[in-house]
Amino acid sequence: MSENYEIFSLEKHKKYSVKISEEYSHASHLHMVSIVPSEIAKVALNFPISFIKSKTDSYHIVAILGLQAGSNVFIDDGHFETVYVPQNISKYPFSLAKNAEGDIVIAINSDELNDLGEGVALVAGDGQPSAYMIEKQKQLKHLAEQEVICNQFIETLNELGLLIEQRFKFDLGDGNKQQISGLFSVDRELLNALSDDDLLSLQKNGMLEAIYSHLISLGQFQRLIDKSAKN
Repeated sequence: MSENYEIFSLEKHKKYSVKISEEYSHASHLHMVSIVPSEIAKVALNFPISFIKSKTDSYHIVAILGLQAGSNVFIDDGHFETVYVPQNISKYPFSLAKNAEGDIVIAINSDELNDLGEGVALVAGDGQPSAYMIEKQKQLKHLAEQEVICNQFIETLNELGLLIEQRFKFDLGDGNKQQISGLFSVDRELLNALSDDDLLSLQKNGMLEAIYSHLISLGQFQRLIDKSAKN
């Protein structure tokens, strides 16, 4: 998939439109996607949620979409077989970027633009963002805010020593045992061993609900295995 992103501009993009599609073929190669705290409860109803480490040893929260790199088993002919689509997928063809001054701005994949009026316009007749663009701006602003909260959430889990690596083993029905490493989750025993003050702090910050949603989501690994076995 080509990803030629450019910074959105009212002047530059005033004649352009984008097609709105319910298909998500652009995400068919994603076996995991980053998520933010405000959507953990919704994601947990559809996908297993884990934590992964980057090359700099920082953690990220991800929804697991496939057991093999390059394969999203929840997408069939471009259709996402789920009741909730993570925001880092539904935001497409937009993304967050930094301009030359270091400010967070909106970027768009230029390959999805057309000047034929097909789809919805990015800029209204008065030169202001269209209703569609305003909604996308709100979504991306929310994502930017949530990424800050996400960093705070992960930092808290790390400080409390709650994250442990999970050795995930599975069998797709062919008798061939496989294992995935590098996934981390909150340890229930460590969570239950926290002091009352720490638990109360997590609850007041809204983090306890997110933690339990993450733990519940781990049961979705079986659904992931079943879908992977059919592909």
